Amino acid sequence: MSGYRLGVDLIMGVVQDSAFKPLGFSSGCKISDSSETGERVTKEDGAASWKQKYVKSLSEQITAEGFVYDEVGASKIGFPDLKTMWLSKQTVKLRYKYRDGDDLYEGDFIITSLDQDGPADDDEKWSVTFENSGPVTAVSNGG
Repeated sequence: MSGYRLGVDLIMGVVQDSAFKPLGFSSGCKISDSSETGERVTKEDGAASWKQKYVKSLSEQITAEGFVYDEVGASKIGFPDLKTMWLSKQTVKLRYKYRDGDDLYEGDFIITSLDQDGPADDDEKWSVTFENSGPVTAVSNGG
């Protein structure tokens, strides 16, 4: 890879039985990292003129969207799989990386929203939002 990264190379999927299964027929993915902060103000720091910030907690939200396709195949995750995961109320192990990259990230997430859109004049689409449930860690891809 040189220069700009292409969005098509960012691959996100679910880990099931130690196997990585990318989201099938997805058209986009957005990863949002955020920090909850706190503030400290002491008399020693310029007569309470300056605030000192610190990080209380970290969170990550992943949103993705794609097309509903009936024959996704066993090696990918489709809308029916996402619906089953959401109905189970369990955490889902997600992993994301760049197509040709060695570094990847993974963690446990909860599906916080799952939308299905079936307009009369267009393809049926889905969108999903995941929020972390515990740490998201960088892991080695072994390459």
